[in-house]
Amino acid sequence: MAENPEIQRQSHIFGSLEYLREILDSCPYLAVVLNEQREIVFFNRALLSLADSHEDRGLFGLRLGDAMQCRHASEGEGCGFNEACQTCGAFLAVGEGLQSRHDTRECRFTRNIDGKTEALDLLITVSPAIVRDERFVVCSMRDISHEKRREALERIFFHDILNTATGVELLAGLLKNTVQGDASESARQIAACANQMVEEIQSQQQLLSAEKDELAVDPIEFTTAPFLGELVERFRAHALARNRAIRIAEDSQDVVIYTDDSILRRVLQNMLKNALEASQRGGTITAGCRDAGEEVEFWVHNPEAMPEPVRLQVFQRSFSTKGIGRGLGTYSMRLLSERYLKGTVTFDSGAENGTIFRARYRKRISS
Repeated sequence: MAENPEIQRQSHIFGSLEYLREILDSCPYLAVVLNEQREIVFFNRALLSLADSHEDRGLFGLRLGDAMQCRHASEGEGCGFNEACQTCGAFLAVGEGLQSRHDTRECRFTRNIDGKTEALDLLITVSPAIVRDERFVVCSMRDISHEKRREALERIFFHDILNTATGVELLAGLLKNTVQGDASESARQIAACANQMVEEIQSQQQLLSAEKDELAVDPIEFTTAPFLGELVERFRAHALARNRAIRIAEDSQDVVIYTDDSILRRVLQNMLKNALEASQRGGTITAGCRDAGEEVEFWVHNPEAMPEPVRLQVFQRSFSTKGIGRGLGTYSMRLLSERYLKGTVTFDSGAENGTIFRARYRKRISS
């Protein structure tokens, strides 16, 4: 325990609260209580691991940066006194807490541990607390270093692989337009495969952005008949369409809508792909569109019925009848429709009529 009597007194306040330490020690994240001077007066065991400390006493009375062995704190007069501290997420979040405000921020610590430089990315959440007429700040901190590394790798991966795939797609298109005879059909298939590869990469990239609430909506005005026709025509060359027919319903209507065509295209692509994967050889997939007053409805039908266990889980993330690592298609239909296009996705499935997915949207959405 620190020799500072004030720190000892404040620490005893929290230590005397029944079961508080047991509760906080059971949490997987670091939890710290700071006083008005930003000094540590209480913490759970997770701090010892993250601070690379083996005993409690040395941490009481320290500021967060000092306890975490932040390089900026060690280079100056301590945590909060270096010029770089003014941009530190932890320092700013604690300041909000001392002003009786809740706050959540990302913060980065660079520190030297056993002669090695280590970078930590943390997410800190602060809550003000009044205990026995004294002001404190309760902080929880979660190590998100692995998440930040994964995001960086994802950005690099998608950037590099999409550039490569786009290059293949362009070369395949040139090849298709220059060769003749039997080679022409092979070139056409290569071009179709290259286009499909680019679509799959973009689909995964868009889904990741959607889940992070980073997907931008950019609506434009267009008509549904040529939009749906072009989509169906492209899918006729898809590998999944082999020995299966895709057609547009005779009663399909042409409707003027104002929405994000890129996101809508992704939803309908997943509907078509899902229908093709569910259909038997020789089956026919039917797509269509109808005017529903202030809304527009798209649908995709296939003649197969879903088993009961599948119907009950169809929109759950990662649920799939096609094996591990699949199952994002129907999930992304609903995610993209509800969160970004302000619409709904539903389905009906039965032995008599097969399966039909419907997507309904307002004809105009705000940008």
